[in-house]
Amino acid sequence: MIGRVSTFSEVGYLMTLNMATQAKETAVQTQESSGVKAQTYGALGGDVSRVLNIDNQITQLTSDGDNATTALSTMQESYSVMSSVTSLGTTMLSDLTSYMSAGTTDTSSLASSAQSWLTQLTGLLNTRYAGAYLFSGTSTNTAPVDTSAADYTPADDATAANTGYYRGASSGTAYVGSDGYTVATSVQADSSGFEQMLRGLSMIVADPTDGATLSAAYDLIQSGSSAVATSQATLSTASAALTSYQSDAAAKVTALSTLATGLIGADLSAATVLVTNYSTQLEASYSMITKLLSDNLSKYLT
Repeated sequence: MIGRVSTFSEVGYLMTLNMATQAKETAVQTQESSGVKAQTYGALGGDVSRVLNIDNQITQLTSDGDNATTALSTMQESYSVMSSVTSLGTTMLSDLTSYMSAGTTDTSSLASSAQSWLTQLTGLLNTRYAGAYLFSGTSTNTAPVDTSAADYTPADDATAANTGYYRGASSGTAYVGSDGYTVATSVQADSSGFEQMLRGLSMIVADPTDGATLSAAYDLIQSGSSAVATSQATLSTASAALTSYQSDAAAKVTALSTLATGLIGADLSAATVLVTNYSTQLEASYSMITKLLSDNLSKYLT
């Protein structure tokens, strides 16, 4: 008992130091195993605000990229449908040329073909993708074209544009990034190209016997097909711009992730050295404690 009393203060002091060293060793071992400096934002100290800001930026940019992917997919589908429309236009013009070059026009066959083309064109413009109508603008739940609508009477004035068939929205869809970047992502079914093609076909269906009507319808379909190709090119340009924006966002995410890793990442080589040093200190300290406990006063008083 005399020996324990005589060495109590020294042992207590060393145990206190050991507890602090063990805590440091545990923290560094955690860094070594996890690869990060701290397990909570609070433990990052002065870097916490920078890390949180970077995390927020990464979240926004990642969301921008995901939304861009969705928009690009829809734009690609619209582009594909418009290719089908221009292809149908080529077929119509070719067949109409044959009809008009014939000495006598088979009006029954012509009317049937025109009705078939009108049905095909309507079906293309009413295409749905991922649950949304592609050519309805922002009214993605509404089929955009109804040529049987009571207010669609293109034959009343074949020289005037008539969008009475259109049931979509007046405004188109657009991609808007978190930084305000905006690009149009849709073409509406009331655009001039589609309107001219639908009007020309409706004129033939209404009166396949009149030569002047047939000629005017041909010109409308030809002009409409050209306008659709122009709209398609515009959509392609918008798609390329959005793809570039998406790539920039991905590059920023990579750069910010690297920066964040530098702020929260642990120096593994330094951590390994510290673990070794702390272990050595603890071994030496416990050895000293063992020696102190064995060196009691009774050994010197006998």
